[in-house]
Amino acid sequence: MIQKLGKVCRVKGGYAFKSTQFEDVGIPLVKIGNIVNNRVKIDDIYINKNDLNMYKDFIINTGDVLVALSGATTGKFGIYSNEEIALLNQRVAKIVPTEKINNRYLYHYMNKLQDIILETAKGAAQPNISTKEIEDLAIYVPDMPIQNRIADVLDKSQFLIDKRKEQIEACDELVKSRFIEMFGDPVLNPMNLPKVELGKLGDWKTGGTPSRSNNYYFNGNIPWLSSGELNNIYCFSSTEMITELAIKESSAKIIEIGSLLLGMYDTAALKSTINMIECSCNQAIAYAKLDENLVDTIYVYYCIQIGKDFYKSQQRGVRQKNLNLSMVKGLGILMPDLELQNQFAAFVKQVDKLKFEMQSSLKELEDNFNSLMQRAFNGELF
Repeated sequence: MIQKLGKVCRVKGGYAFKSTQFEDVGIPLVKIGNIVNNRVKIDDIYINKNDLNMYKDFIINTGDVLVALSGATTGKFGIYSNEEIALLNQRVAKIVPTEKINNRYLYHYMNKLQDIILETAKGAAQPNISTKEIEDLAIYVPDMPIQNRIADVLDKSQFLIDKRKEQIEACDELVKSRFIEMFGDPVLNPMNLPKVELGKLGDWKTGGTPSRSNNYYFNGNIPWLSSGELNNIYCFSSTEMITELAIKESSAKIIEIGSLLLGMYDTAALKSTINMIECSCNQAIAYAKLDENLVDTIYVYYCIQIGKDFYKSQQRGVRQKNLNLSMVKGLGILMPDLELQNQFAAFVKQVDKLKFEMQSSLKELEDNFNSLMQRAFNGELF
């Protein structure tokens, strides 16, 4: 049976708590930014326990499903799993099921509703959706025994996905631990290793952006990267592609395979990647083919990533904190023996191979999960 969400659940928006009410201890406050990866995280902002009775309508209990109502996170959702109660801040709504719906079934159904919420949300500067519009969303509500069976199946599938993600994250931690074991903290340098500036390890340059007024420039086969794409250790593709003419007639340049690319601007500063394809990039990225007789590029990548917070502290700017090419060249990198760097890089490649296999397995698990959801919510699973 298809029902409006408001018929089987109570939808309640949050309260606009003021920053003057925030305390170091008390009842945790859930804000829009606390909804991450379909989970609700708790930070260190609290409301005085003595004020609880005033805000009882905004209490969050274990099992409540929360959804973001505005901004870039619109439609993101999570289930509150903490044992202690919390309070709901503005721009977030809680969806509390009645006896007609299983809360785990509702949580999984939010995967289907998320895209609908984004389509429904309005706003020029940023999307917004009201609690009334959330209530008007349609949801398939089978009999409770069927809901329970669907929730059980999807819970088990989700559990396998979460475990695989944890294993992938553990691979990253393993590499970081091996780096610290071999070389120590790259900022504190407890092993008193010599340092060298990045500028002495390669010929650093910045990219460029062909004119957007010439549509032909962006109709080619040369990958052209923006700093927002520097998310993984290796890069194999890009969102946009440019032509050879764009290279000839703009400041964009061809980057040799195996170069290290570093973001320079604002929040993308020191995001980095090693390009496994011949490509180009915009002016917000610095890049260099490092001298393999001096350093291993994989080693340098991790040295920068592990010490990123310290290196980013050297950003300059009032409204937007940036690095420039000179500052990138001046970053000091630990210089252990090249043989040790190569040993570390070989270890990374072994872990990457395992990680790739896990990511392939994760893709299969996610595809299976999506297939199960589609069948379940179309009444085809049971």
